[in-house]
Amino acid sequence: MGKATRPRLRASGSANDPVVHTLVALFGATEVEPALVSAALLRRVPVQRLQESVDGLRERHGELRSVRRHRDLHQLVFAHGSELVWARLDEAGLLTSFVTGPGALTARLAASTIPAPARSSEDLPTPAPAAPAEAAPGPSGPPKPAAVARLQRTVLAYAAATAAELTFPWLTGTATGWLLVLAQTPAFAWYALRTAPTHALPPWFRSLPLVPAVVAVLAYGRVLGLGLRWGFPGLPEIGLCVGVVGLAAWTWRRSLPVPGAPTAHPLVLRSPLRDGTFVCTEAGGPAVNRHAEASLAPGGDRALRYAADLVQLGSGPQWRGRRALGLAPATNERYAIFGHPVLSPVDGVILAAVDGLPDHAPGGTSAGHPDGNHVRIGTDRGVVVLSGLREDSVLPRRGQHVAAGTPLGTVGNSASAPEPSLRLRAENSVGLGLPFRLTELRGDLTRNRRITVTD
Repeated sequence: MGKATRPRLRASGSANDPVVHTLVALFGATEVEPALVSAALLRRVPVQRLQESVDGLRERHGELRSVRRHRDLHQLVFAHGSELVWARLDEAGLLTSFVTGPGALTARLAASTIPAPARSSEDLPTPAPAAPAEAAPGPSGPPKPAAVARLQRTVLAYAAATAAELTFPWLTGTATGWLLVLAQTPAFAWYALRTAPTHALPPWFRSLPLVPAVVAVLAYGRVLGLGLRWGFPGLPEIGLCVGVVGLAAWTWRRSLPVPGAPTAHPLVLRSPLRDGTFVCTEAGGPAVNRHAEASLAPGGDRALRYAADLVQLGSGPQWRGRRALGLAPATNERYAIFGHPVLSPVDGVILAAVDGLPDHAPGGTSAGHPDGNHVRIGTDRGVVVLSGLREDSVLPRRGQHVAAGTPLGTVGNSASAPEPSLRLRAENSVGLGLPFRLTELRGDLTRNRRITVTD
């Protein structure tokens, strides 16, 4: 077992806090040292699982720099973010509880409700950031089954449409019908790539809509072999071509950003997320942006008309280009963007900085606080709002002047969103949405557009 600590790792806060020193020793070693962990915890969580948890935090946030007391929790400060942890020692000074992320807040609440005489190491929650089934549920309950079911239904719908596209080229009875089927395959591929939740699906899904075009080209051999005539095509081929092309055209029109006032020139912002590849999950017009769709409804919030939600694609063998470890994991820590630093996209003055709202579990809601923890930055062109920040991560204060690139906090899941993400929007002085663009991306933001930003 490696025991050499990293040179920049240090204990902060109370010098006499044994938990701080235990966490420093736990993260300072290359491998988890079983001598630091109680037998009761090892019975519930094998050392291999603890090793996976520690390695996962290092891979997500970088090298640990310090550990400090945070109220009755502890805060692990990494090179690229921070993480709250509930950690407790037994009478022998061995680690008997270790829970990170939102589970730490739940563990703190659960421990506070246990009468002091009955409280023991067996009563406290066990660590499991790498296994959703073991993790403490969020305030709104475990939403994983419903989220997974929705994504599975979506995948099945696109798979069924793809299967139909693969079948039609071989069933047509005329060469003209084959040509119509071939002509509509680019429209089908565009529609699937624009509307499907590609950020939530395996990377190979992006190539799946292109397969019908290849199959349709290969079907030309059948056209030649059977000597099919170039006559009037059948109604199925005509219906398929008109339906798919018409749907794609309608979606393209509705995916364009809602036209603003003639004088509402887009604000130019720097990307608030750096050092990674990010995807727009909600951006563009009402066909591909739930914020824009809701803003057009009677009584809708027009400040959200041009809002965009961003998630991160993880790097490394563990992530394999996915935005989460799983289809729809039930814990925030399994999303690549959770805890990612957020920087100011513009020079301005902090008009509001809200913190202290809890991060809800994926699929949950933030009743009464749709923006969650957020920062409002006033500029000479309007107000820029960054929502969904992590609890206890907001750094600036009201009235503070910030420059573009100033750290604001880290990404959480405190806003009304289905999973951890950063919501970015701009509005004018009376609360109407303003269009904006990012300097690192050509053209408008729309769903499934990717942006790679270096540090």
